[in-house]
Amino acid sequence: KNGQTYPSQAQYLCILDNLKKWIKMNAKIEVKQTPEINMAYLSSIGSKNLGPTFQRLLKWATPKGLFNQQSKMATVYHDSFKITDADKVRMSAGIILQSPIEADDTVQKMTIPAGKHIIGSFEIGVAEFEKSWTGLFLWMNENGYEKADRDPFEIYHNDFNKHPELKCVVDFYIPVR
Repeated sequence: KNGQTYPSQAQYLCILDNLKKWIKMNAKIEVKQTPEINMAYLSSIGSKNLGPTFQRLLKWATPKGLFNQQSKMATVYHDSFKITDADKVRMSAGIILQSPIEADDTVQKMTIPAGKHIIGSFEIGVAEFEKSWTGLFLWMNENGYEKADRDPFEIYHNDFNKHPELKCVVDFYIPVR
């Protein structure tokens, strides 16, 4: 809750209704079993540090041939922005590996375990990430799913800077029981 003020009950219900409509119009949602995902990553603390952390990761990955047109980047969230101050949220900025690598002094390896996930597929602007996550969690609750004790993550399918409308093509994953 982090010191946030809340609207009246009527405003709150209106916000929820609008969010449900927005999600219905802007997301393709499915629930499915996903395979494990291996990635090389760097840790990042604070939302302002995520971009520079990805730049350091790409600087490491490109000469090793790990970053190309087919590469997918990912962010794993170890904290929630709803609870933790934005400058203290712990994240992992990663590149999904197509084949095994050895960790080194710069980058670590992580395996996101196989499991059941709610997957929300979006084409959104950078400013719409919070709304997308909030809406997806609302969808989860409305449809009777319970979050599993694993971290949610995003997988990016494009470089939004190269999109004609600066949109991110991204899948949001919520692990569920």
